[in-house]
Amino acid sequence: MTTNVVEVMLPSGIKTNIKLTLESKPIRQNQKLETLVKYVQKHPSGWKKRLELADLLYSMGEWEKAISEYEQVLNQQPKLIEIWLKLGKIFQLIGLTEQAIKAYEGALIICPYEVIKHHIMGLIDSCKNQHSMAIDSMRSATKLNPNHAAHWLSLGLSYLRIESPINALQAFDQVLKINPDDVTALNYNHDALLGIGNIQAAWNNLNRAFNIAPDDIGTIERIITHRLKQRLVKNEEGKQTWQLIRKAIQLAPCSVNIQALLVYYHIFTGKLAKATAISQQFIEEYWHNPLAWYYYARFMFHTGQFQTAVTAIFKAYQMYQKDWEIYRLLCEILPIVDKVDKLRDIVEEMLEYFPEHWSVWGTAGQVLVEHCQEIEAGISFSGKGIELQPQLADAWFYHGRVLALAGKHSEAIEILKQGWQWLPTKDVCLQSAPVAGWLAESSNAIGDEINYQYWWKIAANCADQMVNFDPTIAYYWQGRALAALGNKTQAKQAYQQALSQHLLYPADMEIKGILKSF
Repeated sequence: MTTNVVEVMLPSGIKTNIKLTLESKPIRQNQKLETLVKYVQKHPSGWKKRLELADLLYSMGEWEKAISEYEQVLNQQPKLIEIWLKLGKIFQLIGLTEQAIKAYEGALIICPYEVIKHHIMGLIDSCKNQHSMAIDSMRSATKLNPNHAAHWLSLGLSYLRIESPINALQAFDQVLKINPDDVTALNYNHDALLGIGNIQAAWNNLNRAFNIAPDDIGTIERIITHRLKQRLVKNEEGKQTWQLIRKAIQLAPCSVNIQALLVYYHIFTGKLAKATAISQQFIEEYWHNPLAWYYYARFMFHTGQFQTAVTAIFKAYQMYQKDWEIYRLLCEILPIVDKVDKLRDIVEEMLEYFPEHWSVWGTAGQVLVEHCQEIEAGISFSGKGIELQPQLADAWFYHGRVLALAGKHSEAIEILKQGWQWLPTKDVCLQSAPVAGWLAESSNAIGDEINYQYWWKIAANCADQMVNFDPTIAYYWQGRALAALGNKTQAKQAYQQALSQHLLYPADMEIKGILKSF
């Protein structure tokens, strides 16, 4: 199994990147395509080579042509379930929901196996955005055939789609019990582990995947992301990061994600002018891709070019309303440029489209409390995140943060402490230092000096453990903790370390302001 990235034109006219999991690495596609096209033209009544042609067109992102070939195969072989499923998948990925459901129903009608019927019903439910029902169907499939990895993988992906990493981990663990070398499962397991904050275990999974499949683009992309967070951009480590980026571009030249990582690489090497030039070239090349506009907005926001960031994120939003990350970035950028009046409508729309995502409710709650002065509604919204994911630490932390913003510090402390209990206990956690800092701040707000000191000491210790994984955030929280504990000399050193690692906005502006007061 390997991952390939293709650029696909959607019926709306916009372009998008889609990652495909393929049985084998595509080799000499153009030559093979030419051979298959000639054969099919010469033997139009045959279906096996036509199916091979359709599969090749699918792997190349030529989906309009692939659909045509698959449909011709079905005209001759209407009982081939896998073809109905392939058509359904393509239609689903390009947003043609009705056609996708019709294709899946075509497979359902002729499917003789109960276990596969449950799987197909899950696919239909996901087309209808009925994710809870999709999960129930997939779970039924795993119960009927617990040794079939594909059912567990689909179940895990269904959980990831609604930001349920704990349940996703359980599903991916089952895949890895069946096949410990499943690179796709290792990659998604990495994502789920990051979702609960377990960065060490996530990194271990990723290294294992890379050792098994060093040319897998999904694995390489994740490794580059980690290395950039670690700021491994100088000397020999920097050369390795650069080589990985070059390799990724060769493997997936149309990948927007990889091009975005290239921009951040130059930002973190201190070459802001070059990063800006590449980002402008990047957006010109991917003008019709909403993901590119999303990344461009992030570049501009992180480098303090706010008006351009607003224009870019609105462009992404106008092109595509099916990505909650676009909405969340809107909620982050708009207050910076005093466009709070638009936030209420954005929040309502976001909740309507993504009601099963806990972070959407948390973001909505923070926006209402911090920027719209709707305190009770905001607290209610962020609390919904805990209802959706009661065992996920981040859901508690979001709600606790919203309570603190609302001035309800005693309640915030209780909620943050409950979230703390759900953190992984044996490994370094991404959230530990920030949450300890928030607990210290709320303790100070209620006049609890003992816990104020205690939690800042915890924050300093957690930040120290995070230095090898995310030095900029680690040094930022280390500086805050040391300053609060009265050690301004070391706090200043920590802040300067964070700035030297090219900390992004808004944290960089905050630190620069603090250093002026020292």
